[in-house]
Amino acid sequence: MDDPNKKGDFERLDSLWFHLYSDMNYNNKASILQRIKEKDIFSRRYVFVPILLWGHWSLLVLCNFGETNYLGTEKGPRMLLLDSLKTTNPIRLRLSINRFIEGIFKNQEREDQLQQFKNKVKLEIPEVPQQTGEDCGIYCLYFVYCFLVLEELGENLSKLDAMFNPEELENIENIRGDIHSFLTKRNAKKAG
Repeated sequence: MDDPNKKGDFERLDSLWFHLYSDMNYNNKASILQRIKEKDIFSRRYVFVPILLWGHWSLLVLCNFGETNYLGTEKGPRMLLLDSLKTTNPIRLRLSINRFIEGIFKNQEREDQLQQFKNKVKLEIPEVPQQTGEDCGIYCLYFVYCFLVLEELGENLSKLDAMFNPEELENIENIRGDIHSFLTKRNAKKAG
């Protein structure tokens, strides 16, 4: 991202937070919600929530959560679940995601907005490029990359397909190459 002023438009949550919050046996959900509160996600344009469940990475993107004036419009809040392996049945995450979002609203004392939000904003699972191997983590990084650098997405995400044009998909190979290069160097350093 070239524009440092836009850096405040984005936030990411720790990949463990969703996993722990979704675990019925985890007893300290309040501490996760407090950490999320500190991230001030309602002031961000995009919040990236990497999800690692069942050995598979997917990406939840919370869009324009602070835009309550636009509820029910194209510009308003949206929840996008980007999953590069549809065979994992990403729809099964819906209940956990809804509980997670409800907890965030309640913890941030936005309960007055919660019911309207639940009525107007549904989890969307758009068609995204599908992986052929074990690259779900790389695809998650690629999806974040697209949100950070592609101006073509549009303010209301009307051009979400811009993420998946052939020129942009070449970036997956670049990301994969960078990661494999890093791992090769790190492993050589450990061996040496």
